[in-house]
Amino acid sequence: MKTPTAACILFLIATRLGAAEPPAPPLNAAVKRVTSSEAVDEAEASRRIAERRALAPVNAALVQEFGDRYAGRVITRDPLGMTVRLKGAGAVPGRIVATAMGPVQVRFVPGARHSSKDLQQIVASNRLRPYFPDAGGMGVNAAEGRIDIGVVDPDTLKAYRARQAEVEKALGVHLHFKRSAEVRL
Repeated sequence: MKTPTAACILFLIATRLGAAEPPAPPLNAAVKRVTSSEAVDEAEASRRIAERRALAPVNAALVQEFGDRYAGRVITRDPLGMTVRLKGAGAVPGRIVATAMGPVQVRFVPGARHSSKDLQQIVASNRLRPYFPDAGGMGVNAAEGRIDIGVVDPDTLKAYRARQAEVEKALGVHLHFKRSAEVRL
């Protein structure tokens, strides 16, 4: 772990330079996506997008600071805050950071079994494919510390869920299955 001074420098760099943030999608497209996926109205969707954009440089700086310990984050509201999950047992004191939305409390929760990088490596390695060969897609849900697996066919989904505990125990990861729409090419 870097020193607090290094963390402050990383934060300042992230907030000044946008630290590897992808370009923001047009607001109306982003609002439509959030209203649909999160079942909220346009005003709430706009608020959530603003919060995420304000916290993106903070999150990028924390990913840099904690590296292989970083296991994901959850944004909390009212008041706006961020809970950062960390791999391992070492405690980290919370902090308050300045954002475009005002001061934000960042809380650290150690004890995650896997970092985000660990989960990304498991997905990239295709170690799950032999267990779930007909999965439509796999990805990391860092906020929940799990691997999400999309399945098109309802019968296949049922069969995969029946094997879930066995595979989780064998690989030491938490899995979540969801029905996904069929992709037509």
